[in-house]
Amino acid sequence: MRQYETTILTPPNLAESELEALVTGVEKELGERFGGQKVVVNRWGKKTLAYPIRKFTEGYYVLYEYEADSESCVSGLEARLRLNENVMRFLTVRRDEERKAEEKMRERSAKRRKHQEAEEPDTAETFGDDEDIE
Repeated sequence: MRQYETTILTPPNLAESELEALVTGVEKELGERFGGQKVVVNRWGKKTLAYPIRKFTEGYYVLYEYEADSESCVSGLEARLRLNENVMRFLTVRRDEERKAEEKMRERSAKRRKHQEAEEPDTAETFGDDEDIE
């Protein structure tokens, strides 16, 4: 199973009932129609945009986290989001690839640390009595 995240951005002036219908509709389609499993919905709420989109300076963000067997789940969902007038932008990221890269980075840094520790000579020197130094 591959893990994905899809973030959608909707207009801030969308009515609460329309927003709820959009969020639950996407969730149902993702689970039932496209075969997504373990669908988790995180509503981030209204945020200020970095630049205006469709003359809006704010947008409502919703994050969907899910697992899918095939790439057709993602492509089907994105095709539906492109057709929806209430979705200003969307972005899908494959999370399992990102986690693999993070694990590789951790392993590399651990190997470097071990390698550096093995190369460093003992810097602790033993000093005798300093009787002749006054």
